[in-house]
Amino acid sequence: MSIFEKHPGVALAAGALCLASVTASGLVALQLSGMPMVLPREPAPAVAEAASPVAISAVLADSPASTSLTALLEEPPAQWKPDGPLQRAVALPVPYSCDIGAAPSVALARSFKVGKVSVQVFSAAYTAGLGAEAMDHLLENASDCAGSSVDVDGEDLDTPGVQAHRDYTAKGGRTMQVVTFRRGDVLTFVVGKADARLRKLAKQLDKKLAGTLEGVCVDQKSDAGDADRSPWSTDGYKPFTRTSTVAIRTVSPPQTPADAGDRAVPRPAPTLKVKAATPAAEPSYPVWPLMPKAREVPRPPKTPAEEPATSAKVRVLVDDPAGPGCGWSFTGMAPVPFDAEDAAAANRERTSAAEDKLAAGVGKWQQSVLDYWAAYDDYRTEVKEYKDYAAAVAKVNKAWDKIAAQWDNYWSEYAIYQQALAERSTFFTRRDNARAAYRNALAECKADNREAEQDYRQAERDYQDAVDEAEDEDEDPPEPPAEPQPVDCDAAIPVPSILDWAAPAEPTAPAPPADPRPKDQR
Repeated sequence: MSIFEKHPGVALAAGALCLASVTASGLVALQLSGMPMVLPREPAPAVAEAASPVAISAVLADSPASTSLTALLEEPPAQWKPDGPLQRAVALPVPYSCDIGAAPSVALARSFKVGKVSVQVFSAAYTAGLGAEAMDHLLENASDCAGSSVDVDGEDLDTPGVQAHRDYTAKGGRTMQVVTFRRGDVLTFVVGKADARLRKLAKQLDKKLAGTLEGVCVDQKSDAGDADRSPWSTDGYKPFTRTSTVAIRTVSPPQTPADAGDRAVPRPAPTLKVKAATPAAEPSYPVWPLMPKAREVPRPPKTPAEEPATSAKVRVLVDDPAGPGCGWSFTGMAPVPFDAEDAAAANRERTSAAEDKLAAGVGKWQQSVLDYWAAYDDYRTEVKEYKDYAAAVAKVNKAWDKIAAQWDNYWSEYAIYQQALAERSTFFTRRDNARAAYRNALAECKADNREAEQDYRQAERDYQDAVDEAEDEDEDPPEPPAEPQPVDCDAAIPVPSILDWAAPAEPTAPAPPADPRPKDQR
């Protein structure tokens, strides 16, 4: 167990030198294009009485963090021309100028001109493992830190560094750009105008920084999870651990019970062949026998593992001399104290617990094998029962098919019966229509004869009048009208043959199939 787990106060005392260093000197505010990009940081109270400002400044001045960041800004990439002095103990640029989380141990800044582009570069080193955590906190609080008068629009980038982000800050019609990137525990901010190609310049600076950190930063690709190894992480301290393998002896499968018979099957046991039954849908007409209650096709039980786990990974406490992120020595910190005896005791407990868990797992595995054998025996019984069920379904399907054939025959005969009824009805309709048409024709013929007779009589009267008039005038008499020849209607209009036909016999309705159900089941 680490000493920090037993005595958290020791962790605070061990880091006093690093934290107090931030307050050793004043802060410098830098501006670009009229927009304030940095704000002063309030001094932090002293943490330990033993911290001497003079001694602390000397330590930080000689720390790899201070040396590396100074070299980065004193010897920038080619074409980068210093445009001002190197500033120390500066606050971070807007929108990261608030006191959020851990403060950097070293914070430098300098203005440069790259061609016609003016930029400010801020580079800050955090204590071991806190760089990624600090950057996450800064990004999460950027909008709140900038305040309501500044609009912040940000986006994550894939490069430069191992983590990168770009923000556009707008205030009073002026927009600025901040490209932030990180390597290990070093955060670098490149500030310039919104239309400047700052990401390209940041990549040049990142390449320079990577070389500068080589050999002095333990892990340039650290992430926020590494902060757990630091007693000053805002998310809490977790002692450093490494993965160790714990193993127990290999075990054999369980002994077959004396009364198991042939139940001790291999694993996996064969899946038994079962053809799924297809019960016929119950029709609208009565059927017998009844269909058996539906059953699911049996499924084989799940096969247990071929063998139990006899090894496991365990996180064990180990010394952390190098430290997370860029390491303890990067900012002049002392390593976290490590109590080897306590750690060994804690590791024995962890190892023992893992071994107990593995042993319990072996016991469960052996029982699962026994359960599997029993379940497979039940599965075989279920398969037999299902096959009996499938045979019963097939028998009922056959009986129902026979009944269905009877009903098919009935409906066929019924259709013929309906057809005969329709044909008989049609015959009577045709006969009635023929009789009516014949009677109408006879009536029309006789009416024509009567009309012709009436016309002749009128012509006779007109003829007599004409004869009398001719005698009075002593003229020749006119020709008499021709006597009409009446039509023999009965002979002229034939009797429709259908009136002599015999009507179709009335069909007999077919009887439906008998109810196959027993009387007490109807």
